[in-house]
Amino acid sequence: KCTSCGSDFGAFIRRHHCRNCGDVFCDKCTQGRIALTAEDNAPQVRVCDRCMAEVSQRLSNAKETTGRNVSLQSHEDLARKLQEEMERNRKSSSGLREGSGRRMKEVACPTCTVHLQVQVPVSGSETIECGVCQNPFLVSAH
Repeated sequence: KCTSCGSDFGAFIRRHHCRNCGDVFCDKCTQGRIALTAEDNAPQVRVCDRCMAEVSQRLSNAKETTGRNVSLQSHEDLARKLQEEMERNRKSSSGLREGSGRRMKEVACPTCTVHLQVQVPVSGSETIECGVCQNPFLVSAH
């Protein structure tokens, strides 16, 4: 069934994955095509209508921030941040107990592609900020 409208999938109603949240939708609920990063040559991918609005807002905010940021981060700075984030992820995932009630999952930042351990939202999706590149992106409950 389509996550948005509830239509059953079949020969004429095909299933499509939103490339941002990963949920499954029918064609009419995934009309949006957008680049998931602020890079100039980023490919446009299929996203659900909900993510289309959120990603559009996130990218416009990221472009404003990038435009104001005069100093570029060096490769060494990014490598150090990546190492720190990986260490934080290792500590947070090893410190999780069975009875904590919060699920964790590994997600890749759509901007810098670093893999992060994040808490899964109870329902819907939440915007989190990458610990390496500081760009926000969505994490869904599914």
